[in-house]
Amino acid sequence: MKHFKKFKNFYILKIPRGKEIQKSIEEFSKKQAKNGGFFVGIGALESAKLAHYNVSNKKYSSKNFKKPLELTNLTGNVCFSEGKIIVHSHATLADRNLKTISGHLVEAQVSGACEIIFFPFSQKIEKAYDKITGLKLMNL
Repeated sequence: MKHFKKFKNFYILKIPRGKEIQKSIEEFSKKQAKNGGFFVGIGALESAKLAHYNVSNKKYSSKNFKKPLELTNLTGNVCFSEGKIIVHSHATLADRNLKTISGHLVEAQVSGACEIIFFPFSQKIEKAYDKITGLKLMNL
């Protein structure tokens, strides 16, 4: 079964149960959206790892969640650095009590569904290391 559909200016992706979101977006970009792009999505997860970046010490802290979660918002972009694809996502997740958690999405396993609208860029955007923040940021 095909897991994406192309429209005039965007794609719709359907990431199947058991697949990892970040890796799936990277694989899709390698084959279809070779210039990268911007995406938004929703879905349901069986597990996730979120991170928070501290600019003052230039380090991420992360936390694993191994429980059913609603993916109420997924927002991100696909850019490049030194020839490699960088998938940068942020997510808002809700537990069964509707308590939300959010942060930088490191990884997430789909439990039920994950549907993404992907808007491809017309040209590649490179990211470059920024000394002030310690992050790779879009080099515009």
